[in-house]
Amino acid sequence: MAPKPNQIATLFQDAEADLPEIALDISHIAPERTANGTQARSVALDLSGKPKVAMAIGQGGTGKTTLLRWICERALSRNDSDLILATVDPINRELAHYFPTTASPKTQDPAQVSAWLERLLTRLMETKASAAIDFGGGDVTLSRLVGQIPDLAAMMEDATVHPVALYPLSPRTTDLTPLVAMEKAGFQPKATALILNEGRADPTGDPEQDFAQVRRHSAYRTAIARGAVEIWMPRLHAAKAIEDRRI
Repeated sequence: MAPKPNQIATLFQDAEADLPEIALDISHIAPERTANGTQARSVALDLSGKPKVAMAIGQGGTGKTTLLRWICERALSRNDSDLILATVDPINRELAHYFPTTASPKTQDPAQVSAWLERLLTRLMETKASAAIDFGGGDVTLSRLVGQIPDLAAMMEDATVHPVALYPLSPRTTDLTPLVAMEKAGFQPKATALILNEGRADPTGDPEQDFAQVRRHSAYRTAIARGAVEIWMPRLHAAKAIEDRRI
């Protein structure tokens, strides 16, 4: 007799629990920085009213630009006209389609783009301004800059301009690769969010089951242990229609 559908689902769920952890190759992204010690777990941070730089970091198709659009629209609805928007995606500078004032480098040369980002962050620290920066899928500009300035996050925090690392994730375990690279390079802002994008999960299934393998990965758990927060990004059913119409 053939098994029932719910029996098949249970069978595959049990099998997924025994899957080996995928090794993530970050050798092409950033050099590993030698740790000086173990960072203690921190409590949730309240950065209200403080200058901050939200950085959307991750693979393509995880919802980085959608998330930043929501953040920017919320900021603008509060009349926060001082917010600086930037994109360093070398190809797809989607954020500029929605916000014409979005700044971006005039070149695609990797070294010049890194220098542009360094100048931007320096300006933000000098002027105590807030910004939102969209990094393209697989973009290594930030990791290259961290390789040159290992204490970048600490420098920004000392200047009272707080870096906020946002890592949107789909259920793909490989989406953790940028997180692993940046954490090992020493870029570990006190304000770090691991954002589970339900819009990239199976709409007919259980999001918690879809993200189970990502959430139990050692890289994910290590980030949570050192103070990163977990955020569930709800499915926006009209997302494609909004993007198609540039709303």
